[in-house]
Amino acid sequence: MKFWSFGLLVIAGVVSSGAVWAQVPQSRHVWMITEENHSYESVIGNPNMPYYNSLAAKYGLATQYYSEEHNSLSALMWLVAGQPITTNDATTSCYTADNIARHLNAAGLKWRSYQEDLPYPGFTGVTSGLYVRRHNPIIDFSDACSSKNSVPYYQLATDISNHATPNYAYLTPNLNNDAHNGTLPAADSWLSKHVPAILGLPEFQPGGDGILFVVWDEGGLSGDSRCTSTIKSGCGGRVATLVIGPQVKHGYKSSVRYDHANLLRTICDALGFSSCPGAAAVSNPMSDFFNLVNIATPFANSAVASPVHIVAGVSNSSPVQKMQIFVDGSLKYQVSGNSVNTSLAMALGSHSVVVQSWDTTGGIHKRGITVKVQPQAVIVNNPAPSAVVPPTVPISATAGGQKAINRMQLYVDGSSVYVHSGNSLNMSVPLRSGAHTLAVEATDTSGNLTTTKVPVTSSSPVVKILSPAPGASFITPMVLSTTSMDSTPVLSTQVYIDGTLIYQVSGKGVQGLIPVKSGAHTLVVEEHNAAGAIYKSSENIKVVNVPITISSPAANATVTSPVTIAARAPSTSPVQDMQIYIDSKKVYQVSGKSIKHSFSLSPGKHHVVAKGWDGSGDNWFTGEYINVK
Repeated sequence: MKFWSFGLLVIAGVVSSGAVWAQVPQSRHVWMITEENHSYESVIGNPNMPYYNSLAAKYGLATQYYSEEHNSLSALMWLVAGQPITTNDATTSCYTADNIARHLNAAGLKWRSYQEDLPYPGFTGVTSGLYVRRHNPIIDFSDACSSKNSVPYYQLATDISNHATPNYAYLTPNLNNDAHNGTLPAADSWLSKHVPAILGLPEFQPGGDGILFVVWDEGGLSGDSRCTSTIKSGCGGRVATLVIGPQVKHGYKSSVRYDHANLLRTICDALGFSSCPGAAAVSNPMSDFFNLVNIATPFANSAVASPVHIVAGVSNSSPVQKMQIFVDGSLKYQVSGNSVNTSLAMALGSHSVVVQSWDTTGGIHKRGITVKVQPQAVIVNNPAPSAVVPPTVPISATAGGQKAINRMQLYVDGSSVYVHSGNSLNMSVPLRSGAHTLAVEATDTSGNLTTTKVPVTSSSPVVKILSPAPGASFITPMVLSTTSMDSTPVLSTQVYIDGTLIYQVSGKGVQGLIPVKSGAHTLVVEEHNAAGAIYKSSENIKVVNVPITISSPAANATVTSPVTIAARAPSTSPVQDMQIYIDSKKVYQVSGKSIKHSFSLSPGKHHVVAKGWDGSGDNWFTGEYINVK
């Protein structure tokens, strides 16, 4: 469903599900190139785009990827902010909403926006030659607009030559080369000249961590407003998104329904952010594109004891021949096959542990964690920290170190619930709904205690509608904020109005503005999880008509010709065009939410109507009589 933004959309209080979705590769080299205004079918299989199609055949192609909406800037805002922010393509504002630059800055990561035809670093104008600011959304935020991280495109060649490319790079060709004003063959030619230099970088060689996304802001403007393969209108259309890199499955074609919020979530996860802007916070990452190494034990940043027990496996489209473990950069263990289960001696202190796989295609894949080795430690293998767990949660823990362990004790919220002799726990414990702290305590033969605490949230599967409130009345669009709590990963969330599916996302919730026709409605939000179960929540809502106000002249006023007629719709409404009718005849029309014009009218009584239209063909109006002297 199309998301409109009229000012900032800020939805707070989203409940985070701890259900673990499949991981994406860790990366310190994420690249994105944006193209303009062409649908999937005009690109994939197009003989005039041989380079683009060669990339799609070699790397990853999202075959069910849909833009959230039409409008250049707001569509692109989803890629950096997870929400549309504004429909004003001429804005020079610095918005305060959360965005990718804020997270990059907080993590101390270097980023740059390389813009073709940008006249100089930090240029804040709306246009210059074939550069337009609306295709450079990352500079519209308070975290970025005053910096000079937005640079002319030619700076990229210098950065590559100096081995100084950033951790995150946002690239935009000019209007002729991104297919906005130019042709698809021109866009393909530009990519064929510039992408090879990126793919030649060390991070894009076997074992590297580079990820490049090539994405279109929206589908074709002449009628492609698809939301999914089954929802044919209301969004920004189907586009051909590429996922490129040495960790990407060769020739992979994903049939999962994705959008810009999913891509942003993928970037956040790859860069290791603990949170993500806007709707990306409740969206699933595009994890199916990647070959992965998964470390099951120990958890990242956990306290452990030597010897350190390491368990890891792979998710790989090709057979894996060999697994290796590196500790602080040195190879410490190697085994044939696609899994590893071993214990390694490590000195006290912090250590980097990297598990690496080698597959039959020459692919090298890895995952790294940091652990802290202590004299004694309790290792909780299940549940994971901050996980959403079922009402009866399985608990698995072991303890060890320099002294033997003779007792294990489990506490829930500070109260002892179980004691067991030995150095391990394997049991289940009931938890009431809500947040809890599990603490596993080990006692060694000298009576010393070692404890590990794990925060969890207990919940049966539940869908929560955070906004609108039950029984709420509002003008369209509906500010919809939902989330799910489920110990099983959530695959998708669907939104129904009066039994009709109107929107669907890949993730555990929805954040956005959804147009709904006036009247009383039943809103239902469904969660579909990986176990095939469906959970839902519903409420009744009422959508009232968009008020159209004639501010001049007053109703039944007596006026002289020419008569100035002024009318407006609320700034938060979906109205895109305004019209004036006089005596049932349309006499004037403008784009926008307000209208004002002077008319020469004959003496006598006249009927004036002001009407507002949204992008879906819905309209609202008001009328009045005036007398002309």
